[in-house]
Amino acid sequence: MDLYSPEIGEPDLKRLIPEDIDWKNGVIVRSTNWLGDACMTLPAVFKIYKQLPPDKKLYIMCPKNLKSFWETFPWVEKTVPLDSKRASKEDKALVKSLNCGLAVILPNSFGSALDLSKCGIPVRLGREGRLRSMLLTHKLPQWKRVAGEDKHHQLREYLQIAAAVGANTWDDNYTPAETVVSEERLNDLGFDVNEKWLVLAPGAKFGPAKQWPLDYYAAVAAWWIKEGKKVAVMGTPDEVEVAEKVVNTAGGGLNLAGKTNLMELMHILGKAELSVVNDSGGMHLSAAMGGKGVAIFGSTDPRATGPLGGRWKIIWNKIECSPCLKKVCEIPGKDYDCLKGIKPEQVIEALKVLESV
Repeated sequence: MDLYSPEIGEPDLKRLIPEDIDWKNGVIVRSTNWLGDACMTLPAVFKIYKQLPPDKKLYIMCPKNLKSFWETFPWVEKTVPLDSKRASKEDKALVKSLNCGLAVILPNSFGSALDLSKCGIPVRLGREGRLRSMLLTHKLPQWKRVAGEDKHHQLREYLQIAAAVGANTWDDNYTPAETVVSEERLNDLGFDVNEKWLVLAPGAKFGPAKQWPLDYYAAVAAWWIKEGKKVAVMGTPDEVEVAEKVVNTAGGGLNLAGKTNLMELMHILGKAELSVVNDSGGMHLSAAMGGKGVAIFGSTDPRATGPLGGRWKIIWNKIECSPCLKKVCEIPGKDYDCLKGIKPEQVIEALKVLESV
C-alpha cells in the first residue's frame, strides 16, 4: 500500500542485522495499549517474528484486556498481561525468566520503556521522546502527529521499527488469528452463524467526535431487517444502552453489547456478511478478521488510521475543520457536522456495492 511504502522515506537508523543479534530465547514486544492500535501493529509485529531463528520465540507484554487478542495469533508464544499501566515486580520477574535478547517497545510512553529497561534485556528498540532515549539502546526518531498533516498510514511507523530489526517487506500481511469459540453459546445468545448478519458497532470510546449518530445507525439497521436479514449490535459493557437505543429505534436487531468476550467478538466480526463501524477498535478488529463493510470517518483521517485487511468502503465527510483529531467538537455552530453530513442513504448504497462483490 502506497500510504506506508518505503518510498516515502525511512528513518536515519543503523539497522539491527538479525545475524548480529544475540536473540537468547527470542524477542518480547511491548504492545500498544488500545485494541485498535494493537490491530494496526499486527503486520509489523509479525515481520519481527519472521526475523527470528527457527528455535526462537516471540512474546507479548500487553494490558490484561488484550491478552486473549494476542493469544489468538499462532505465532505468539506467550503473553505477559499487565494488571495496571506499569509492570509489577511479578511481571518483571516473568519477563526476566523468558530470557529474551531483544525488546521492541511500541508505545511512546516513558513507563513502557522503563519497565523493560529493568528486565535485563540487553537490546531495547523504540522511538525517542518523552525522556526515554536513555532507556533504549537503539532508537528511531520521535513520531509526532499533527492534525491535517498525515501523509501516510500509521502502520508505516510500526513497519519502520520492524525494518530496524531487519524486515524488508512493506505490506500489511500476517498469519491471521485462529479463534476457538463455542458456536452453541453464540446460538444461545441468538447469533446463528448461518444467517446473513449485518454487524453494527455504534460505540466510540474515544469520544463523540468519532460517533456517527445513533438514529443513522438505526436507519441502516431498519433497511437491512426489511431486506429479511439479521442485525447484531456489538459493544462493550459500557455501551449496552447505546446498542439498545439503536435496536429500539430500528424496531429490531440483536443487542450483543457486553455479552461476548473478545474472542467471540472476533469470531462474529469474521463471520458477518457486512459491518458498519466508526473509526474505532471494532473497525480495526473487523478488518483484522478479514471482514468487509463501511467505515465512517469525521474528525479523524482514514489516510492515517483506515482499516487494514478485508474489503472496505470508507466514507469521510472532509469539511474544512476535519480532521481535527479532537474528542469533542470545539467549533461553535458545527455540532459534529463532519459526522451528521454522512447520511444513512450513503451508507446503504455503499453496503449494496459491497454485497455484490
